[in-house]
Amino acid sequence: MDQGRIVVMFPDGGERYLSTSLFTVKKSAGIVLYNTLTRKKEELVPLKENQFTIYSCGPTLCQFINLGQARRLVFSDLLRRYLEFKGFLVKLVVNVTDLDDSTIQGAKAAGKTLQEFTEKYYKAFMEDLRALGVRPADAYPRPSEHVEDMIKLTERLVDKGYAYEKFRSVYFDISRIETYGTLSRINLNKIKLGKTVDLDQYEKDNPRDFTLLKRATLEELKKGFYYKTRWGNVRPSWHIECYVLASKYAGEQYDIHTSSIDIIFPHHENTVAIGQAIAGHSPAKYWLHNELVVMDNAKASSSVKDEIPSVRDVLEKGYSGRELRYFLLSRHYRKPLFFSFSKLIGIRNTLCRLDNFVQKVHFLKELRASGANPDLDQIIYDLRHKFTKAMDDDLNIASALAGVFEFITQINKLIDRKGLSRDDKEKVIKALDQINSVLGILELKPMELSEEIMHMVREREEARKKKDWDRADKIREELRQMGIEVIDTKEGPIWKKLY
Repeated sequence: MDQGRIVVMFPDGGERYLSTSLFTVKKSAGIVLYNTLTRKKEELVPLKENQFTIYSCGPTLCQFINLGQARRLVFSDLLRRYLEFKGFLVKLVVNVTDLDDSTIQGAKAAGKTLQEFTEKYYKAFMEDLRALGVRPADAYPRPSEHVEDMIKLTERLVDKGYAYEKFRSVYFDISRIETYGTLSRINLNKIKLGKTVDLDQYEKDNPRDFTLLKRATLEELKKGFYYKTRWGNVRPSWHIECYVLASKYAGEQYDIHTSSIDIIFPHHENTVAIGQAIAGHSPAKYWLHNELVVMDNAKASSSVKDEIPSVRDVLEKGYSGRELRYFLLSRHYRKPLFFSFSKLIGIRNTLCRLDNFVQKVHFLKELRASGANPDLDQIIYDLRHKFTKAMDDDLNIASALAGVFEFITQINKLIDRKGLSRDDKEKVIKALDQINSVLGILELKPMELSEEIMHMVREREEARKKKDWDRADKIREELRQMGIEVIDTKEGPIWKKLY
């Protein structure tokens, strides 16, 4: 025949005739997470088999990151680590904003080029991430490197009738998106048709057409902070920057977008609107937003300055990045996190308890021969089961941590009853190492001491055996001055670093 359609009906999914099944069902991660877009917990299913792509909003490179920004970065790190723990491949993209009102004003005030000004804060940002135990992302794209892509995308939006020029700025027409407001739940009756706003951040009760490309100011023209387009000299807005970077590095549609609740509107709402106009769908399948860090009833976010310490402020006061990471993970991500330095002192004590347990296991005398230990195997099984059950339920970190401390209690009881063999000790450390691949808060290596310090530890132990308590106490204090604390147990002394 010259034309027509051939229909082939297979008696099954076609596996016998094709290299892949016609009806492959994508593997669920076995995790439920709260999707801001739908306002409910949803089962996490990847767009591509066995892999997830996460796009996370990073900082604006105009200041050191505060604890609010740090929380969302530690949260995305936790999510990524847990998905990898579950066996998935994960690509993480974190944008860093180097081209907006605040970076331009900061560069001007500092008398530096935009690149010189923002590079200082980029390097500090990377140092802070390392201190917090946040694993490097696969990419840290910057808007300044992709302005041409933003101009081309704006041209597409104008040509499709979703954007228009007004006074040499280009605005997105939100009335063209019937679903505008779905993410942030704004009152659509308050939309004022044709009204525009040039600010990147504005109030939720005043939704207006937002800028894609802003007309350059006279000061920006003098400083060279502009780009030539068919509409004149402009620079891109925050919203189109985010969409372009996400689509270029994560894909036109990717699995997960993470950030904090303070930028759901207008930023994420406007990013979704651009995606609807260009591709007919939200850029991300799942939108995850953590709550803010709060101190004295004040929000800690990139829009509210100097209300809580920066990461650097905390570290300079003598607290460790590990202590700060534990604090940022210590409460469920959808609950506000209240900061105080007294809480960090409590966390220091908690980590001390964990460290003492780890060193105790390492240096424990082997009181039983190697061989089967069903009691230990059950305790380890219970740890993994309770941990995964908690984390599968919207990353319930409180229950997950409770499972870790219950594990320690049970192992201590087992040690008191019948001790551990060398194989048992290795199993305990391996079990904790698997959990720590997600949490990133444990120090699991045995602490190695110099020969001088080991000599002092042995000398102190001899003094204790002779009941020379004054000499033992003096050596303990000398060791403390050297940054080593000795802990006496019935199995013998163990030690840990104080700093």
